[in-house]
Amino acid sequence: MFSFVNFGILILSIVFLGVVSKFLSRTSLIHSLKRVWRWLQEKCYVYQFYKVPKFNENMQENQLYRKVSTYLNSLPSVEDSDFANLFSGTKPTEINLVLDENQIVTDQFLGARVFWRSENGEREGEKSLVLKIRKNDKRRVLVQYLQHIHQTFDEIEQKLKEVRLFVNADDGTERNGRWRSTSFTHPATMETMVMDADLKSKIKSDLENFLKSRQYYHRLGRVWKRSYLLYGAAGTGKSTFIAAMAKFLSYDVYEINLHKVRNDADLKYLLLQTTKKSLLVIEDLDRHLEDKSTALSLSGVLNFMDGIFSSCGEERVMVFTMNSKENVGASVLRPGRIDVHINFPLCDFSAFKNLANSHLGLKEHKLFPQVEEIFQTGATLSQAEIGEIMISNRGSPSRALKTVITALQGNLASRVGKRLSGSGSGRTQEEPEEAVKEGQNGILHPMKDIKNFYGLLRNRSSRKASMDKFEIDLNDRENSAHGA
Repeated sequence: MFSFVNFGILILSIVFLGVVSKFLSRTSLIHSLKRVWRWLQEKCYVYQFYKVPKFNENMQENQLYRKVSTYLNSLPSVEDSDFANLFSGTKPTEINLVLDENQIVTDQFLGARVFWRSENGEREGEKSLVLKIRKNDKRRVLVQYLQHIHQTFDEIEQKLKEVRLFVNADDGTERNGRWRSTSFTHPATMETMVMDADLKSKIKSDLENFLKSRQYYHRLGRVWKRSYLLYGAAGTGKSTFIAAMAKFLSYDVYEINLHKVRNDADLKYLLLQTTKKSLLVIEDLDRHLEDKSTALSLSGVLNFMDGIFSSCGEERVMVFTMNSKENVGASVLRPGRIDVHINFPLCDFSAFKNLANSHLGLKEHKLFPQVEEIFQTGATLSQAEIGEIMISNRGSPSRALKTVITALQGNLASRVGKRLSGSGSGRTQEEPEEAVKEGQNGILHPMKDIKNFYGLLRNRSSRKASMDKFEIDLNDRENSAHGA
């Protein structure tokens, strides 16, 4: 009898422990606590309910429903709901969480806690989003909360929208006006740009601050726009950087060809046809300002940059490029017309290493010291030239580096030859002024270039002789070993 009782107690204990362990499992416990907490909240507070239907009485889509739905599905709390649907996004690797019906999502705004629930109506296809908010919080936060939803929706749409490139046509006789557009599919991003890391970080921070500064600009009584000057030799990455800016901002690009602008009034007309959240680009501005045959006046260009017509739209970024700003008047470059100046120099050894890493996957190589030495002698190429060499020889990194070395040596020899030929009569027409100025007062030093070039050749000869000697010594040691 005693054994039977003990056996019964043992069975009951096992069953009880199984029930308790199941109840105390992490998922079940959290789920139960959530239900208890919701029940307590509903009993302790008085709530106001608002319904956002998907369609109106005429079965037209309610835009507010779409905005609220997009906003809710962007909240991290969707992941904490009891049930959510998984859908593929617009990108191959993108997966979106979408709230399921009769599920509750919580949100917080200005210290108030609000609840959203998706529910189906009586008729097929009839859906609504129901907002539950405490009556004590309704007057304090409801209007601002709905405005917050609108603003967040606009930011999400801006990030997801297709960026387009607009170019101005020769005339406006076509029905669609002066601008022609196409999808902007340039793959450049801020991450792929080869430039100084600190400078890139500062530019990204400046752009991010601009996006958040509408109220600040309005408080100052200024138009919400910002202008950048990108200057440097051809092939240094200015146009690629513009593409990266457009992708970073998700702004459409309006590239204005000044050769197709008839006069100052036509330029104003083009400006009026651009939209907000756009990047307005004029390339090679210095050449246009020097061109006397153009129908545009200097005052027309200046008014485009910061005149009254430039304030007919806001949340825009203006970008101007130049090869050099030395011959450009101060009236063009003054603050207000140009807010940020960014120099794009020719490739140096630091930029070369970044290119070698991104194009060839090389962080170090035995030829790097030789490349650095050539850069120190004054030889240089543009990033585009070096990048093209690496792309053409990407199958053999060593061959790519040797080709870059040969090209740099050719550049140095060409510069020495030009300075020697032009030393008697001043600067040659083919060579930019910045490339020939050394020391003070722009005095030429051709003998210094000859010494640098001679030193480079001598170092190469010494290294080759050392390598030949090393090979001879190695062969002698191998022959001696075989003889022994």
